[in-house]
Amino acid sequence: MWALGKPEYGDHIRVCRGAYFHHGIYQDDDCVYQFGIPGEGIETDPKNAVVCTISLKDFSKGSPIEVRVYTKEEKEIKRSPLEIIQYAKDHLGEKGYNLISNNCEHFANRCVFGKSESEQVDNILNTIRQIFQRG
Repeated sequence: MWALGKPEYGDHIRVCRGAYFHHGIYQDDDCVYQFGIPGEGIETDPKNAVVCTISLKDFSKGSPIEVRVYTKEEKEIKRSPLEIIQYAKDHLGEKGYNLISNNCEHFANRCVFGKSESEQVDNILNTIRQIFQRG
């Protein structure tokens, strides 16, 4: 679940970019960790995408910021804010962006849970599966 609001240290955040959400990890207003193009806040050109930092202002590009709200079960398995930020720092400069298997949401979930997951990708793949099952 997601809620509009001011993020706190170590929060998983996202902003709507029209057809998709761009994800990051909030450290402070001057530092959001993202898997994207440095300085752009988007991840549309895979060959230039890298784990980098960007200001919250540049990350949001004026869009409302949503903060992840964790279930009770998720709270029990998520890393501490300090561990989340340390993981993000340790992966600065990492490349290998892939829309399906290694995107900004995968990165943020690895930081928080240690698992590479993307609800956006899962939803798209499930929709495609349903279309082909009907046919």
